[in-house]
Amino acid sequence: MDGILEFKGQLQKVYAQYSKYIDKIIQFILALFTFYMINHDIGFMHMLTNPVITFGLSVVCAFLPAVFTVLAAAALVLGHIYSASLGMLLVTAVTFLLMFIFYLRLAPKTAVVVLLMPLAYMLKVPAVIPISAALIGTPVYAVPAALGTISYYLIHQVKESAAAVQTVEGANFLTDMIDFAKQSLTSKEMWLFVVVDIICLLTVYGIRRSAVAHAWKLAATAGAAVYIVVAAAGGAVLDVKVSYGTLIIGAVAAIVVGFVLEILFFSVDYSKCENLQYEDDEYYYYVKAVPKVGVAASEKMVKRINKREDAENESEVIDSGELRKRSQKKQAGQKPHGKPSKKSNPAYAAPEKKQSKAKGKTSPDKTNTEHLLLTRSLRKDLNLDEKGK
Repeated sequence: MDGILEFKGQLQKVYAQYSKYIDKIIQFILALFTFYMINHDIGFMHMLTNPVITFGLSVVCAFLPAVFTVLAAAALVLGHIYSASLGMLLVTAVTFLLMFIFYLRLAPKTAVVVLLMPLAYMLKVPAVIPISAALIGTPVYAVPAALGTISYYLIHQVKESAAAVQTVEGANFLTDMIDFAKQSLTSKEMWLFVVVDIICLLTVYGIRRSAVAHAWKLAATAGAAVYIVVAAAGGAVLDVKVSYGTLIIGAVAAIVVGFVLEILFFSVDYSKCENLQYEDDEYYYYVKAVPKVGVAASEKMVKRINKREDAENESEVIDSGELRKRSQKKQAGQKPHGKPSKKSNPAYAAPEKKQSKAKGKTSPDKTNTEHLLLTRSLRKDLNLDEKGK
């Protein structure tokens, strides 16, 4: 677990340093994958399936907000439907227009959920998106999840009806439009999974926000179970054929994704949980405090080893002036017995002053002392005493 948390910290540092470039790369990959899946499922217009067009459109969408990727995907779907039937094109265009007017233009940041829901259905893991949106988002994400489900089943209905519907003129155009509208908007399977997505998302959000230990793990597991139970029960009641293999695979994938999201966004240590109680003039407060878990990346320590063994015993800096003063004090304190000192006898003082003024040089005793001290210092620095031994 410590290794995972350390890896998480490294990812956070890398993302903080290169967030602009990483966001653009993720948007490009998402747009490229979306356009590829659309061209693969309903590739009626061969010109739009050209890889150059798909790649160029993905590059443009990478530098724009996510809502423009949704609009580009809707335009690509309408272009393919145009080659199949004008009646289906009109119904699909009106549906996309209502979605944009009443929701997407008001909440453009949630447009990525509308984009991811059809992709999850195409990959046979539809439970991943509502559970993930509930773990890291709010109940508002239930609306784009429902719109994404409607978009997928609308595209799926176009794919199934394209073989039977042909582009004709006159009254057949109106007939095709009415028939397609009835088939797509009255689909029991579509409305069943719209309800399943909303119930699953609200359940996961309610458990995730509760003050219980391991709330995120419980929320992901309970959400997957609710998704399977409600979808199976609804299929039995409405007489809708439901693929239980797809439900189970999608639920398992949703639980795994939920655990990964918990590590990335909600790493806490429940063993150190504390329950606090305090009050003010108006209220009593009962607080449950759970500390976050974080492991700092290990830093490498480099230790330098000097070649000299006695590097720690460095030579002391000798001040010659200070030593000279000390030697003068010692010489002044040692007076010869039976003879008057130079300070007490003025006859000795005058010649010394005259001699020092005339020559301007230090006495031989001072010169010898300095020479002796400097010689000892040099011998100690050059290790001559140890070599002599």
